[in-house]
Amino acid sequence: MVDLSRADFIGKGSSRVCFVHPEDHNKCIKIAYSGNLRVVSEEMKYYRRYLRRGVSWDMLARTYGFVDTSLGRGVVFSLAHDFDGEISKSLDFYLRGENGHFSKDDLGLALMEFKAYLFNQRILVRELKPDNLVYQRLSSGRGRIILVDGIGNNELLPVANYLTIFARRTLSRKWRKFEQRLREMFESCNDT
Repeated sequence: MVDLSRADFIGKGSSRVCFVHPEDHNKCIKIAYSGNLRVVSEEMKYYRRYLRRGVSWDMLARTYGFVDTSLGRGVVFSLAHDFDGEISKSLDFYLRGENGHFSKDDLGLALMEFKAYLFNQRILVRELKPDNLVYQRLSSGRGRIILVDGIGNNELLPVANYLTIFARRTLSRKWRKFEQRLREMFESCNDT
């Protein structure tokens, strides 16, 4: 059992809390607090599928499976760090202008590379949201986006799981919604 009583807290999402793994600072442990373990079970099904397919983990947090902790059962994931050793922050953090280590040009390039990654690897997401993505600073002027939460397919008929053409259609639709959300965020930031 992993004792999380002294583990560093990373953040809290809509259904899970996340801690730095106390025995390996390159990993984190997510613990469900909402009682809805269906999402965790569904997510792990997709991770197993991606493991079998041999996807690239360059822009997707890798899972290392379940672990028992002092706070209950959790899931271990890789933890992104910036070039300076700091834990990578969410894309939402940067979009809200809370840090000066960020340029719009680099964001554009990182987003294009991330989009290409999702399509090439056929990584399905329930929803693309800035708080489910981290921006890993690779240097002072360059970074990449990593998906850390939200994988899966929440469509009624999940044919995108099996046919590439439907996977691309699903990703295209979800990417358009994501772009719209980003535009709205930028507009609201510029209005203040």
